[in-house]
Amino acid sequence: MPEQLDQHDQAQVALVLFRVGPYRAALEACHVLAMTDQPTSSHTANAQSLLDDEGDHAPPTRWLTLRAAPTTNSENNSTWQLGVSGDITLQQLPANSLYPLPKLLLSRRFSTALCGCTFDQRQLVLLLDARKLSP
Repeated sequence: MPEQLDQHDQAQVALVLFRVGPYRAALEACHVLAMTDQPTSSHTANAQSLLDDEGDHAPPTRWLTLRAAPTTNSENNSTWQLGVSGDITLQQLPANSLYPLPKLLLSRRFSTALCGCTFDQRQLVLLLDARKLSP
């Protein structure tokens, strides 16, 4: 019988967690290059406007610098900034605690960047694919 691995021996995934309106969301940390208090790029987007199409959006308090998804017309090393509000945390979660979206939810998702979910401290966290999240 195989031994059970404890949580520290399991594969871990580093995630950057933040709030988007009423939701908690996370990006894989390897896509986040930096965090600043003010935008420094000409390519920016408010996370709430990308993921929540209702109502007025509060101005972001922090800016995450992300690698832009490569396209045929862009450089591979270009960046953009995602504006978020509230606390931002870096956490390691077990890979086996990250779940892809079920087919029904996948076909009805509000953003193509939404790719899965997990739980952190008994709260649902939406997993976002940084390569599909763009301004």
